[in-house]
Amino acid sequence: MNRIDADLLHALGELDEALAVLDGDTLVALNAPMQALAPGEPGQASADWAASVLGLATALEAPLGARQRCGVSGEYLAQRVALDARHVLLRLTDERARLHHLQRQLDDREGLLFTSRSLTVSEMGSVLAHELNQPIGATANLLRGLKLRLSRRHPDSTDELAALDKAVQQVTYASQIIGRVREYTQSRQPKTEPLDLVELVHQSLGLLDWDLQREAVQLHLRLPLAPVMVQGDAVMLQQVLINLLRNALDALRLDRPAEPVIEIELQADGPRAELRVADNGPGITPQTEARLFLPFSSTKPNGMGLGLSICRSLIEMHQGRLWFSRRDMGGCCFHFALPLPVAAPQPTLEKTT
Repeated sequence: MNRIDADLLHALGELDEALAVLDGDTLVALNAPMQALAPGEPGQASADWAASVLGLATALEAPLGARQRCGVSGEYLAQRVALDARHVLLRLTDERARLHHLQRQLDDREGLLFTSRSLTVSEMGSVLAHELNQPIGATANLLRGLKLRLSRRHPDSTDELAALDKAVQQVTYASQIIGRVREYTQSRQPKTEPLDLVELVHQSLGLLDWDLQREAVQLHLRLPLAPVMVQGDAVMLQQVLINLLRNALDALRLDRPAEPVIEIELQADGPRAELRVADNGPGITPQTEARLFLPFSSTKPNGMGLGLSICRSLIEMHQGRLWFSRRDMGGCCFHFALPLPVAAPQPTLEKTT
């Protein structure tokens, strides 16, 4: 054990782990990362030394090989490994970077869910405003016609004519309210900023990694080696891609093939970049295809039928196009195309599976 000294621990510390050697209840040596986390001196009682880190003293009493969190927020992971009959190596791993990454991922998922609900409410408000304005307008016209006929036949019916005037005013007021709601729901315009569609695909897949792993879906990616830059709103476009991927997952879950596959292909061809999301699920019928982008039309048992309608609206807000095509080998393929900046380079494709 004389060979296990500070120099060796410092070398091991290059692995970004804080290390200390303990001999029973005594601290033998510690490397620089450990000294920064829990300052101590060789020969010091391990219990006294461990008191500087919350929970570390308890971790020292855990069985060999067991991992135990310590620190104020559990940001460190402690593990003891036997070196010989007397000496134990303590490894203290800083988990803050990983926890920060997980928290960012959870925040991204929460933000995506909030955006999805906001867009759904917005689309629903717009559709309802459009649909309700038609019967309200017809009602106002009927009331005006009824007032005109009544005034001709019974010009002295002042109470009835006044009541019809008030009815027309109320109907007009309701129409104005709906108009304001529609104007509000349509007021969100995309933020025009440069974004990389290749990076957008990877970020979206990162948000769905749990779903993809749970369903054991194979991903076939054909993405350019170079960035494909477009002008648009990253949140809106990510919402479109996430929706298309979730639809593919739902299709594969509904009628699972032997080897479920989702294919994502991105091409920059001429003035537009085209992204394709395809699956080898059961596909859809011609009747369903005819209503595919209509609001409140859904093939899912609990679906609201707004997902693809919202996606199409968002893509059209970016001066793009969203459409559907059938695959020869079965399944669905959704495409959306967005305008490329002038004189954008044509990237080389790589194929990964």
